[in-house]
Amino acid sequence: MNHQIAIPNSTPKGNMKILLQHKRTLQYVQTLDAWTKHEASAHNFTHSQTAIDFAHDHDLTEVYVTVKFCDGDWSSVPVPLKSLIPQARAGL
Repeated sequence: MNHQIAIPNSTPKGNMKILLQHKRTLQYVQTLDAWTKHEASAHNFTHSQTAIDFAHDHDLTEVYVTVKFCDGDWSSVPVPLKSLIPQARAGL
């Protein structure tokens, strides 16, 4: 059973998607209980803070926030989640 992610999924701005990518499997969050290897079917968070909050709220610690640029070829910039959460918020 797939659960829909309870966050806004607005139309992407420009040619960019904000995704959560598992560090080891390199798959992307699709729904609460499903991952995909395809960027096109991954959930687009549309804002990095929304992705960070979602990962934090669902204890997803082994993920990158990945920015996918869609102009022509897909290119990505993975950012480790740990570097994006302030220490106070991460409970450190």
